[in-house]
Amino acid sequence: MTWILILVLAQFFYAIVFIFDKYILSRPKSHPVVYSFYVGFLGIAALVLIPFGFTMPNASEAAWSIVSGVAQIGAFLLFYKAIDRGEVSRIVPLVGAISAVFVLILSSLIIKEFLSNQQIMAFILLVLGSLVIGFKKKHLLGNRILGLSVAAAFLFAVFWVVTKYLFLGTNFISGLVWVRVGVALVALTLLIPKKNRELIFSETKGVKSKIAWVFMLGRILTILGSLFFYWAVFLGSVSLVNAFGGLQYVFVLILALLLFKKIPGLKEQFSREFLIQKIIAVALICAGLGLLVI
Repeated sequence: MTWILILVLAQFFYAIVFIFDKYILSRPKSHPVVYSFYVGFLGIAALVLIPFGFTMPNASEAAWSIVSGVAQIGAFLLFYKAIDRGEVSRIVPLVGAISAVFVLILSSLIIKEFLSNQQIMAFILLVLGSLVIGFKKKHLLGNRILGLSVAAAFLFAVFWVVTKYLFLGTNFISGLVWVRVGVALVALTLLIPKKNRELIFSETKGVKSKIAWVFMLGRILTILGSLFFYWAVFLGSVSLVNAFGGLQYVFVLILALLLFKKIPGLKEQFSREFLIQKIIAVALICAGLGLLVI
């Protein structure tokens, strides 16, 4: 179960980035195209791993790498559009939970990955925990936002199943580089329309120097988190790895409890209703985790 420990580290890094972006930087929302371009293109940093065991892909593997790129960039565009129109604290857990279900279905059909009864029970508890985290009894998501969220979740699932498929035929370094290069190449196509180029370059110039170092630190932690996440997918079940999305918010809750007196904006999150809901979610996630390690 080494992959579980690796995944826990990945979600911890993601939680720190979440705190940075949401509460420390308090940055205004960027255009979905800008987010999608940078999140996709910055993955080209995986090229630094080439000296550590990289092998060139054949034509089929190269094609699947491009498919993974199309799926992830498409998912990012839809995902960030949904966030732009709704609440990030609800949409992120929702997309994560729905994506995990799609991964479970697609992985059984495409790569013939099947879970045991105990693993299925753990999967259900983990996904329920993610849903509880983002649940709000008031203000249901509109059909447009829900549609964008479901479509993004499906494309994220396609990306992860294709990634696992590539991992099954090669070593970790090669598979990771193939996938990240595929995503980066597709991200570059976002520069083709003039309007997109203007958006991307104008927002790049607008980054304040005072927060630039914090922003870059957040991106470094994101890269580390992603590296561990891919490693967990390589070693473990792609379905179970994706079901662990709610674990990030367990760490977010712990960090918020430790830092709410120091960071403006956190204190308001600690209402009685908020804490009860999060405790239930944490209990579900911990129960799912427990089933996997016993």
